[in-house]
Amino acid sequence: MRILVGLIIINLLFGCEEKKDEKSKDLIYFNSKFIAELGEENYDKYGAKLNSKFEPKYIGKTIEIAKMINANACGEYDGNIEIKKDSLILIYKLVSDEVCTSSAVVEVKYKIKNEKKLKYKFGLRYE
Repeated sequence: MRILVGLIIINLLFGCEEKKDEKSKDLIYFNSKFIAELGEENYDKYGAKLNSKFEPKYIGKTIEIAKMINANACGEYDGNIEIKKDSLILIYKLVSDEVCTSSAVVEVKYKIKNEKKLKYKFGLRYE
């Protein structure tokens, strides 16, 4: 009986552990750089680039991509990628509990393995 109770307790302790998000093995590098917050004088200058198309650079067996995006000015973010057939989704994930009502222009950079030298369609997903 004690063994059964012990196994149940162990199962509850380890079975309820929160699943950690794993990074894609193809993501080599990610960086997020704050550029300007809403209300600053250069926000509009950079804000105009938010709707620009993805312009990936295929360099050897890697892809480098940098893009201006909109994000919460107070949040902390991490990056990841997801590959689905001919599409490569750039993931920009909020990892902090702190957020505010202000937005900011942020430049994100991703470097991705591309061993097969494939050409992809690109998308961005906020999480």
